Amino acid sequence: MKTLLAFIFLSSILLFTECKKYPEGPAISFRSKKERISNSWKVSELKINDVDSTAYYTNILHDYTLNINKSGSYTITYFVTVPNIGNITNTESGFWSFSSNKKDLNLSPSSISYGNVPSSSSWQILKLYEKELWLRSFDVNGKKTEFHLLPK
Repeated sequence: MKTLLAFIFLSSILLFTECKKYPEGPAISFRSKKERISNSWKVSELKINDVDSTAYYTNILHDYTLNINKSGSYTITYFVTVPNIGNITNTESGFWSFSSNKKDLNLSPSSISYGNVPSSSSWQILKLYEKELWLRSFDVNGKKTEFHLLPK
């Protein structure tokens, strides 16, 4: 009987570690992916090609906030300091969705306060906890950008 219980225990551990959807976790969650991703997020770390670029980024874009709503809409708000002009607040809004396998977050912008509306983008989800979100993307030149986000 002890052997059977040990086998069941080890099998369940292997099952949960092999079924982990995101590389950095979690292995299991009792909250849906939609519930976990719906939050107001701020940047805690930014890596570009594996180099910590957080300080550089936060000196250019201040108070960067990504709001993801359960309804499928999102907004990104930040302000930039422009010499001889001052602070300009910029807000991008649009719609978000998961890829069919829920391993990617797709952003489809529909408006922006200043500048041209950016193209749609897809971000690989590396970690999706209620209180932590890691996203990674590669541009057409192979530059890797990785955001680590925490609730605001």
